[in-house]
Amino acid sequence: MKKGFAVADLDPRTILLLGGLAIGLAFGAIARWSAFCVRGAAEDLVSTPDAPRLRGYLLAAAVALLGTQALIGAGLLDVGKTLYLPALLPLGGVVLGGLAFGVGMVLTGGCGARLLVLAAGGNLRSLVSLMVLAIAAYTTLRGLLALPRQAFSGATGVDLKAFGLADQSLTGVAAKVWGVTSTSAQALVVAALVLPALAYVFRRRVAPRHLIGGALIGLLVPAGFAVTGILAADEFNPLPPESITVTGPLAQTLVYGLTYTGATMDFGIAWVLGISVGAALVAVLRGEAKLQGFEGAGNTARYLVGGVLMGVGGVLSIGCTIGQGLTGVSTLSIGSLLAITAIFAGAILALKRRQIAAALRQRLAGQAADAAIGAASRS
Repeated sequence: MKKGFAVADLDPRTILLLGGLAIGLAFGAIARWSAFCVRGAAEDLVSTPDAPRLRGYLLAAAVALLGTQALIGAGLLDVGKTLYLPALLPLGGVVLGGLAFGVGMVLTGGCGARLLVLAAGGNLRSLVSLMVLAIAAYTTLRGLLALPRQAFSGATGVDLKAFGLADQSLTGVAAKVWGVTSTSAQALVVAALVLPALAYVFRRRVAPRHLIGGALIGLLVPAGFAVTGILAADEFNPLPPESITVTGPLAQTLVYGLTYTGATMDFGIAWVLGISVGAALVAVLRGEAKLQGFEGAGNTARYLVGGVLMGVGGVLSIGCTIGQGLTGVSTLSIGSLLAITAIFAGAILALKRRQIAAALRQRLAGQAADAAIGAASRS
C-alpha cells in the first residue's frame, strides 16, 4: 500500500526552494491583481483622503506583524538571529538609505516589488530599472561600494548594548522602560502598532481588492518565516530564518543568472523568480500584457537614476518597502521602523517636489499665454 505524500518526505533544501517559489507566485499574482504598490501608497498619503493603496499596505503590515508575532509567541519561531535584530543599529545607513530608496521609487514609478510585477507584464521601463537596481545593489553589497558602505554604517551606527539593550527589538525596549515581562511587552507593543493601523485602514471604504490584496500579502511574511525557520530548518546546516524582501535577492538573482554553473539557488532567488511568473500569468489572463517602452531621453535618465538610488539605498537601509516595511517591521525591529519611515519621507519629498515643479510649469505656461494674447491684442 502506497503512503501519501507529505512535506516531511522532502529534504530541507527542496522545501526551502519550493516554498520560496510558491510564496513568490502568490505575491506576484496578488500584487498584479490588487495593484499593490508602496510608491502608490506614498502618493495616496499626499494626494487623497481615501488612500486605498496606503490602507492596503498598512493592512499588509498589520497582518504580517500579527502572524509573525503569533509564531514567536507559540514558540515556533526565533527571530533573534535574523538580520533585523542585531545589537548594532546602523542608524546613518538606515536613514540615508531609506531616503534614497524613497526618492528612487518615485523616479521609477514603483519599489522593487512593483517593478518586478510591472516588468512581468511587458513594461520595459521597469525591466531596465530592475537591472540597474540589481547592479547597483550588488555593487554596494559585494562590489566597489561595499567597503565604503561598511565604513559609513559602522561610523554612524549605535551600539544598543551601551543602553542595556540586547538587540533592536521593541519588545526589549518596552520591557526595560515599563518594567514588565517580555510577554507583556510583546502584547503591548503589538497592540500599540496594530490597533491604530487597523483603525485608519477601516475608517473609510475603499475598493475591496486593495484590502484583500494587502491582507493576503501580509500573510506571506509569516509564511516565509514558517518555510525558512520551521519547515526547512536543517539541524546539520542551521541558517537564520528569513522571509520576503526584494533588494538583496534581486541582486543575487542577477548574479545567479550570470554565474549559474558556479552559483546556488536559495529562498530569495526562488521567491524573486516566482513573483515574475505569478505576475505574468495574471497579466496574460487579464489581457494586460503588452510591451511599453521609454518616452524620450529625459524619461530614460529618470528611471536610471531611480534604479541606482533604490539599489544603493536598499542595501544601505538593509531592506526595502517589503524587506523592512513588512518583514522587518513584523519582527518589531527598531531599525525596520526607522527604515520604512525614512523611505516614506524620501518618497513624500520627491512627490512634493514634483507637484511644485508641475505647478510652476503650469504657472509659467499661463503667463506665457497671457503675454501672447496681450501682444496679439496690441498689434
